Parts: sequence; structure tokens; C-alpha cells
Amino acid sequence: MVEDDPTAGRTPRDVLLEGLLGRLREFVASPLTPGSHLLRGLLPPTEVDRGARVVLWDGQDLGSAYALEIPLLDDDGEEIPHDHFVAALRTCIAQREALGPPFSDEAFAVPVRDARRHFLHTVDAPPLTLADAVYLPLLSLGSANDPAPLSEDAEEEAGEGEWRLLGFMLVDERYVRYYVRWTETGEVWGLDFCMRDEAGKVDSRGGTADMIFPALASSHDLERFRRPVSDIRCRAVYDLTTWC
Repeated sequence: MVEDDPTAGRTPRDVLLEGLLGRLREFVASPLTPGSHLLRGLLPPTEVDRGARVVLWDGQDLGSAYALEIPLLDDDGEEIPHDHFVAALRTCIAQREALGPPFSDEAFAVPVRDARRHFLHTVDAPPLTLADAVYLPLLSLGSANDPAPLSEDAEEEAGEGEWRLLGFMLVDERYVRYYVRWTETGEVWGLDFCMRDEAGKVDSRGGTADMIFPALASSHDLERFRRPVSDIRCRAVYDLTTWC
């Protein structure tokens, strides 16, 4: 284990929970589903629990709360991608009455339903929403407050290149424009990513934005994808819809 390993001193389960909490915490104040499902808590598993527990409520009445027991790994023991996790969680919420009778949490007065098996049946092909697809590049490109570095391979070719995510706009049902400042030159670029596959189905390809964009920028291939459109918020717009 290298000296600057951010996971040093933490158990694999803690690493998974910390990453999941980072993804789910937005739903403390914003509905997870159309309606009023908010995140009341994320309970780490104990020695006797069969999984972590996602605690939900309507945001007003604590008596509306219930928990779903969910796995942290898939059937192959691999980490579940966060976009798939959220989509599968939504499916379990919608079908929670079919999960079997609830049981009590040992520490908190909330009913718990075992959603593990149903969750794993759903997580390989979860029904993503357009909002999910828009969020993934925001997650992968980084926050506007923290410069996101190039990958290690790209850094070897391009030096200490970094970018900052400045904004975004869902242009239509098909694509979103993300505004980034390339810190090496100070230029602001618009990056258009596709939110749907060839059949028109919402997919998660935009989650690879942090790999596609810096690879093209560092190899100076980005200019090949320049779009002949004018946008006063950036120097140029690049069409990356065929990549993501």
C-alpha cells in the first residue's frame, strides 16, 4: 500500500460506505423519487445485519420512515456503481410492498424490509432517468471548487493539466453541455455529452466524461470535435456525443 493511499487505515466496508454516503447525501434535502422520498439515514451494517440500511421518510413526518436493507457488493463481490445503486434503490422503493413483511431495526424505531435480493436482480440493468444521466458527468468531472487533475497516463503526456467544472445546461432530451475551464490556458470550453444510446434509451455513458475529455485534450485531438455553433459562455463547443 502506497504512502499516500487515501484508503489507508480504513476497512474495505468503510471505503464502500463513505463513497456511497457521498453519492446519497444529496437526497437528504432533494427527493430521491418523484414525490417525497428523502434520505433520513444510512446505517452501516453491524455484525448481525445482512447489509447496510437506507432509511427513508417523507421529509415532514418521522413516523413515515422505513428502511431498506441493501447490499454493498454485487453477486460477484464487486462494488456496485453509484448510478446503478441509486436507480436500483428507486426500483426497490417503488416495489417495497412486495419485499416481504418488515422487521424492526435493533436501535431505531423504523420498520425494515429486506431488499437485498430484489436489489441485486435490478442493479445490472437499472432504469436510469434523464436526471441521473445529467448528474453523472457532474460527478465525474468534479466540483467547481476543486480542480480535477488529469489521469496519471494523461499527466505523463501533458504535465500538470487540470480543469474546473463551471456549469452545465440540459440542452434538450438528448444531450447536455458542460462548461469547463482548462487551467493550463484559462480557456472555457463547452463539452456536449449524449444522455441516450442509439435506441434513445437513457444510459450512463456520461459517467466516463472524466476519462474521455482529458484524453482528447491532452493528445490535442479535441479540436477535431469542434462544433460550428456560437456560445457566449465559452471559447468553443466540442461535440463528444459519439464518445459518451
